[in-house]
Amino acid sequence: MKPKSLAAIKRNRTAKLARLVTRSYYQHKRGKTDQMYHEIYQTFMELGGVYIKFLQGVLLRTEAMRRWHNPERLNVFENIDTEPLDIIGILQRELGSNASQISGIQPQPFAAGSFGQVYYGQHIDGTPIIVKVLRPLIRDLLPYDLKLLGMFAKRYYNQFLPNMDFNFNDAVKDFARATLRETDYVAETAFASELHTYYKGHAGLIIPKTYKEICTPNIIVQEYVGGLSAAQLIKLQHQGVDPKTYVLEQLGSDLDIQLEILGTESLNGMFNLPRIQGDPHPGNIRLLPNNQVGMIDFGIAAATPTNKAAFFGLISEWNKLYSDDSRVGNLFEQFIRFFVSDLYRALKKLSTMRPQTAESGDFTHHVGKIAQDTFSRSFGESDILPLLQDGRFLQIVNEMVNKDNRFGLVMRLEASEMMRAAQTYITLVETLGRRNVVLPIVFDKVVKKTEFDFPGLAHQGDATMSISTALETVTNWLERVAERDPLLFKQLMDRIRLPVSSTISDVKEPENA
Repeated sequence: MKPKSLAAIKRNRTAKLARLVTRSYYQHKRGKTDQMYHEIYQTFMELGGVYIKFLQGVLLRTEAMRRWHNPERLNVFENIDTEPLDIIGILQRELGSNASQISGIQPQPFAAGSFGQVYYGQHIDGTPIIVKVLRPLIRDLLPYDLKLLGMFAKRYYNQFLPNMDFNFNDAVKDFARATLRETDYVAETAFASELHTYYKGHAGLIIPKTYKEICTPNIIVQEYVGGLSAAQLIKLQHQGVDPKTYVLEQLGSDLDIQLEILGTESLNGMFNLPRIQGDPHPGNIRLLPNNQVGMIDFGIAAATPTNKAAFFGLISEWNKLYSDDSRVGNLFEQFIRFFVSDLYRALKKLSTMRPQTAESGDFTHHVGKIAQDTFSRSFGESDILPLLQDGRFLQIVNEMVNKDNRFGLVMRLEASEMMRAAQTYITLVETLGRRNVVLPIVFDKVVKKTEFDFPGLAHQGDATMSISTALETVTNWLERVAERDPLLFKQLMDRIRLPVSSTISDVKEPENA
């Protein structure tokens, strides 16, 4: 395409987003929430590409968008527009003589994603295959689109996610990195092959074979995985069909077992793999006969946590919420350990500086206890399970315990892709109405397997921190709390009290600090 035409496309997109920002603000101020969501959805679907990826990966996972019940939003997963391409010509240009390994190809795509469209074909050995082709102009427009999207997203996050501080620039850069990687078909080919090798022969989880010898920077060739997509099942559910009954009648499979396999393997992969499939949205999940579940599209690889002990602590405490051994404070403490590791390690370090008595305890425990007390005053100790069962638990904790980010937590986003993947899975289970049955089993299985496979993980400590860095970290944190909630600041100061003489200049570093 000529540069002039490319410039015209950019001007058109800029104008559309500018109008959308103005209209969204107008509708939000007048309480026309549904209309605002609809216009965001329609505009982003028209723009395509990275804007659809933003819908899949950000908007549809927020609490606000989950309250928007317009069934059209599900089109973002599968009913994406295609464009006419000469697939035969593309294969000949990309593969040369190797194109003969593909014995047949349908001229029209049967599916499309944010950046590519998919054709059904047959390998020379008779295996049904798919050929995914990168859309033209994607790489030319993507950097510009990401810049525009960042400006829109900043307004969106400020409006709908007020309760947790985070470095927004890092969040935008993180989304951009993940998106740019999704157009890297060489990397996707390698990752898909990696997962296929690991799960080859698995009784329940199916990863298609990738034909690496006939993949290029612009096309990917893989085994075809049929079955029923989770997105199709959700659409049927909105028409009054019971998902579990439909899967049993059509496939002879137990939907709960399939969702358990998907969840347990994803979480187990956090401890056994360097990366997992980072985009398990409904369009990428295939429900199959014999209680099997397939996974497709490996454009986003989510790196697994470097601090696996902290991640295990988080899911272990989450698992306890489903039993009698449930405490919000303990979960909040592990939340800080995983997401705000610098503060957690700083509190741990400073805890070692004062005489240990029965009343002193660990500073991280004191923070958790304050969070627990805040929760209990509002809901009581016995109300956790009902909140879990109706899906309100995280919302309640965020609104009541951490309202207006009273705890002043600044999240680190190194694990954002991994957590997006986990959130996408949980949203899928919730949407299909299987939360109460599936999630307790998934967490319990993963905790038990991890304890068996990595027996020392639960007792593994975190990296140490110098006293000067710890003092600076905690001081900055307490300043943020004081600005947001003076009463909470006083509670924390009453609990987190160092000797008056303890200053950065006169504290001596102990050996091996």
